[in-house]
Amino acid sequence: MNLAFLRLLALCVGALALLTACPSVPRSGQLEKPSLSSLSILQSPGGSWMTVSGPAPLAILPTHGRALQVHYRAPIGSSFDVSLRTPDGQVTALAQNHGAQLPSDVGYFRLLNVNPNLTPPMYAMELRSPVTLSDPANFDVLIVNKSLRTDVQDSDPLVVRLAQRREFTVTVQIQGDGRVTSNPPGIACGTSISGQPLTQCSYAFGPYAVTLNPGSSSGNRFLGWEGNCPSATQPCTITLNGTAVQAVAKFGTSPVTGGNQCAAAPLLPGLRWIATPQCDPGSFPTTSSALCDSAGQFCCKNPPVGGGTPGLPSPRCGVDKIEFAPDCRNTLGRGMLRQPGGCYEIAPGP
Repeated sequence: MNLAFLRLLALCVGALALLTACPSVPRSGQLEKPSLSSLSILQSPGGSWMTVSGPAPLAILPTHGRALQVHYRAPIGSSFDVSLRTPDGQVTALAQNHGAQLPSDVGYFRLLNVNPNLTPPMYAMELRSPVTLSDPANFDVLIVNKSLRTDVQDSDPLVVRLAQRREFTVTVQIQGDGRVTSNPPGIACGTSISGQPLTQCSYAFGPYAVTLNPGSSSGNRFLGWEGNCPSATQPCTITLNGTAVQAVAKFGTSPVTGGNQCAAAPLLPGLRWIATPQCDPGSFPTTSSALCDSAGQFCCKNPPVGGGTPGLPSPRCGVDKIEFAPDCRNTLGRGMLRQPGGCYEIAPGP
């Protein structure tokens, strides 16, 4: 046995002893935790996404369906594990979807895009909760920057604490024969075009804008609102960011009277009434003279002959006429229109 062989044998025994004494290599670090930027939720079924941001917890959840988009920062090239945690501590892991069509009851997450031009980069992730989640209206999203190395630990989870979404109840009452629908859908109150009753007169919406659209039946007109909608506004758009909303829609026969002039309005301080507003039928060709309501706030006219309709049919004027504003052109430029129903000029001094 020569000297070189003995030296090699000693080295091998030493290395074996070292490996036996150190069976594993200790972890040397931890990945960077993702940081939340914003969320996006659906405003209506199949509708557009609305981005929301604020301090956690965010008191908002997807208002329709189970989809949610999370925008967050993390190092470039990161991989992620995603799970949902309900208030009772139940954790449900979500599988990553790379674009395949999945059954509607399955939960998943998928990366939509990454913006590498930001530091750190911005990731956009879409996730869908499974129908088996014990509380589908209240859960936390846990996003972990996952390590693919044995010597580096996973990051601490980014916890998006989603509380029960805020809801604001909108209630509509109908006076007369008409209907009110909403956008986003939820309210369908009154009487349908076919005469069937519409009974969905109250609905809980999320914190966004809701538009109430009045519609009248044949022989009736929309006369205005009471409650939280401005009286003559149609449609009525309300931003839901406070208390509950109540609106009363009034329908009835039109206050249209004969002739092409309106009744005089009361005197106003500092102004002198000089004429009634006109619904001038010469503004475009018609088959009949225009009519004016008794308050001088709108005029009704047939659509132009042989041309397109400038504007939509008005519930106040009926489905066969269009609505437009009166004017004071009969005052030779002196009159200022002040509604209801008067052409005024500045009152002369004493």
